[in-house]
Formats: sequence, structure tokens, C-alpha cells
Amino acid sequence: MNLKTAKKIVAFISVAIWIILIFKISQSGGSMRAQLPKCIFTTITLFAILNILIKIIEHLEKKKESI
Repeated sequence: MNLKTAKKIVAFISVAIWIILIFKISQSGGSMRAQLPKCIFTTITLFAILNILIKIIEHLEKKKESI
């Protein structure tokens, strides 16, 4: 598999999971003030994981080019 394609797939899956989680949080009920910390935590965590995965893929690309 092409590593650029892998980056796109990882990004797409991460955004899809994020949208699903934000939707679930919004459907859980309660005030916006109660939902806000969950949304922020979910966003920060998911995009931190996405960033780590993208950095790993970029590292693999550099390693592959140097071989």
C-alpha cells in the first residue's frame, strides 16, 4: 500500500470516528455546559492520536526513501 494513501485512510477514519463520537455526545442529553468538556477531550485526544499516526507514517516514508 502506498504510504500517502495510508495517510489519507488514517485521516478519513479518524475524522469519521470523531464525527460519530461528537454526535453521540450531543445525543446523550444534558446542557451544552455539561457536554463541552467531553467534546473538547474527544477532539484533543482523537486529533493527537491522528497526529501521532501521521508522524509514524511520515517516518516510514523517510525510512523507505533512504533505503
